[in-house]
Amino acid sequence: MFPPNTTWLALLLAAALAMLAVLAALALWRRAALAALAAEAAEAELAGLRQRLAASESGAALLARGERQWRDILDRLPLALFLKDADSRFVMMNAACEQAFGQPYSALAGTHGGEHYPPEQQAGFLAADRAAFASHSLWTDEEWVWHAGLRQDRRLLTYKQPLYDEDGQPALLIGMCLDVTERRAAEEALQSTLRQLRELSDLQEAARERERRRQAQSLHDDLGQSLMALKLDAVLLGTASQARHPRLHGHSVRVLGTLDSAIGAVRALINDLHPSTLELGLPAATDWLLKQQERRSGMHCQLHMINDSASAALTAPQTWAIFRMIQEAMFAIESYARATRVDVSLDLRPGALLIIISDNGLGPQTGGSRGATLAMLALRERVSAYGGELSEDSAPGRGTTLTIMLSDHEKREAAASRLDTSADARH
Repeated sequence: MFPPNTTWLALLLAAALAMLAVLAALALWRRAALAALAAEAAEAELAGLRQRLAASESGAALLARGERQWRDILDRLPLALFLKDADSRFVMMNAACEQAFGQPYSALAGTHGGEHYPPEQQAGFLAADRAAFASHSLWTDEEWVWHAGLRQDRRLLTYKQPLYDEDGQPALLIGMCLDVTERRAAEEALQSTLRQLRELSDLQEAARERERRRQAQSLHDDLGQSLMALKLDAVLLGTASQARHPRLHGHSVRVLGTLDSAIGAVRALINDLHPSTLELGLPAATDWLLKQQERRSGMHCQLHMINDSASAALTAPQTWAIFRMIQEAMFAIESYARATRVDVSLDLRPGALLIIISDNGLGPQTGGSRGATLAMLALRERVSAYGGELSEDSAPGRGTTLTIMLSDHEKREAAASRLDTSADARH
């Protein structure tokens, strides 16, 4: 064996040390690289967080700006808008709603408003909210609301739209209200005026009918009896002169004919003023009118009595008014409908009177003439003055049906009294 060479060993030792140095350097480089990567990742994550934070702050600013714009739009709307939660607590009101309620939102926020409104109104608000949620649809109601600024109750027309959560439970109530106090007052005043006009029209028509009756009675008692006396004298004169005075007899016969014509004209005038059959009731007077119409115009006229249980209870002015309506309708049909058949049905029940007039003609409106229009207008005015309703059903080939629905006088007076009482109670 060769003896160990010290130079060779030194070389091997130096190589080993160099390799260890390289490995150490590699380890240090790896550690530094890992640290650099970790620092870079941390920096990137921090940048991402910063970016997301900036985006979040920008979104919050946008949301806040949008909310301010939304509130500004709501406050500029002239309609009163509000939001309530499922427990009927106020969660939003715009400026118009504050004016309508007479309270600022700061005073009502998160409350039912009970401190600011009378107990009966507050109970009504809560009941209406529950009804709106239960309806699952748009709820409309009119409510009296105490206005603290005006120190008076105001009538509000309220629309409420309920919203529900995913489980179908009440979530929000979207409300809108309109102040209709002045409009309701105007409507009530108009209704009162119409009622007074109707009463005045009833009085005028009754007065005219009484005057016609008086004139008819005067013609019957005075002129009619005088003509009958002259006729009797003419008959006696004709009988006495028939054998001895032929010329006088001829004159008496001519006078008798003239007297008969005069008596017929007086009877027709009496019937035009106030037919004596009106004293027998509406069915009898209507039957007489239809027979006269058939005799004069040639139209076949038929009366159908559906029910006459209330005919005996009709007062004389009521009978006269309804008879004139039927007479006006018959005049329109005769003049403009060119019908050959007319059927009149009377359904006179307690509380409601129904008159149905049907013809097989062209209809009073289809003639296109001013006279036809005025005839229907006169009929509508008569029905309206009595507080009734007139409907017209007309079609080519099947004529026209006029339906007159009348409430009795006592029922109309009761309704008017209820209207006045309710208006006084509110004020």
